[in-house]
Amino acid sequence: MVLRRQDDPDVRSLAAYRKAGGYSALEKAVRELTPDQIIQQVIDAKLRGLGGAGRLAGEKWRIVRGTEDNQKYVICNAYDADSRSYAARSLLAFNPHQVIEGIVLAAYAVGASEAFLVTRSLYKEGVEALQAALQEATEANLVGRDILGTDFSCTITVMGYDMGFMGGEETVQIAVIKGRRGMPEQRPPFPAQYGLWDKPTAINSIETLANVPVIVRNGPAAFASAGTGVTGGTKILSIYGVGSTEPKVVEVPFGTTLREILNHAGVSVGEDEVRAVVVGGAEGGALPLSLLDTPFDFDPIEQTGAIVGSGVIELLPSNTCMVAWAMERSRYLSKESCGKCVPCRVGVKRVTGILEGIVSDLGVNGDLDVLDEFASYIPNSSICGFGVQSMNSLKTAKKYWPEHFTLHVQELQCPTGTCVPVRSHRFVTKHVLP
Repeated sequence: MVLRRQDDPDVRSLAAYRKAGGYSALEKAVRELTPDQIIQQVIDAKLRGLGGAGRLAGEKWRIVRGTEDNQKYVICNAYDADSRSYAARSLLAFNPHQVIEGIVLAAYAVGASEAFLVTRSLYKEGVEALQAALQEATEANLVGRDILGTDFSCTITVMGYDMGFMGGEETVQIAVIKGRRGMPEQRPPFPAQYGLWDKPTAINSIETLANVPVIVRNGPAAFASAGTGVTGGTKILSIYGVGSTEPKVVEVPFGTTLREILNHAGVSVGEDEVRAVVVGGAEGGALPLSLLDTPFDFDPIEQTGAIVGSGVIELLPSNTCMVAWAMERSRYLSKESCGKCVPCRVGVKRVTGILEGIVSDLGVNGDLDVLDEFASYIPNSSICGFGVQSMNSLKTAKKYWPEHFTLHVQELQCPTGTCVPVRSHRFVTKHVLP
């Protein structure tokens, strides 16, 4: 629906994209459909936020549309907070016109006349392709003033920056567009009511918006036929095999099992070679191979302890110590935290220290209880999704491989013999909750 196959024609030029049916959805929308009809189509298609949140996109648009304000905005989140995800960069580089069409359709639906696309400046190929496509679309009167001879106008501004993981957070993007320091804001109020320059703002991921032309062109029923009863359409996934540094980028219907996804990507999963499959990227959870038949959809994945997240799926080798893996993930996230709220800034760093002590044979039984407290306290007290999801690696590692933790603490042994000490002193164990 959104990802171009290798044998598909190149649709980066306007002529090629229009030959493949491009911008027919926009023409249909501005000439035949009302904004409310488009919103209803997106709701009927069961299109959810594909950046990881999973909220129905049409419901968010309905809130923005229904807000009484003359000025509204659309923000396309093409940042890819998880640098190992290839979703945004693939769409920008190989299908930029569909992204532009989706942005303009969203603006028409919510009543916005100005849109922003925020991405990583490191995506040079994608940014260049997008800028060229935007120039073509503007010259063809598909973007800008009085689009296609109607009284609907919409401009698109492209912004690129790099500030690590937190650059993909929606309120951080609002702050950066306004020229302020990129720090998350407490919600509510949500951007749909109080967003960019305190105006109603629809923020959607690039993958979400790229699906909108498909819905308007083919109808919501056709779109929803791919997927599940609660989530329509497909998801772009970046699959990393054992020891792989370059992913296999695939697009699969929601509801496809993890096993089928890995087979489709040509990634082998031998029980003698693989310890776990990590679903959701940097903040995802590790699952045992016994859960490979789990359908890839928001609710089933979250029930296992993982998340859809960035759409990154990674295989861990069989010699992985899950304590050391959780430690490395926690260490990475502690450095990526913006530092605004205490639970995230201090808590994730404290978890890292405790895990470093356990890996270094300095752990005691009480450490495991404190880790459980932090695993509950940090998600429940953080102000943005970064902190909410930051403990998934720890929670799934303890849930599915508890013997790795107890062996380290009680026997002072690594279950795989691969851990090396990283600390010479341990944190004093103190409970954080009454």
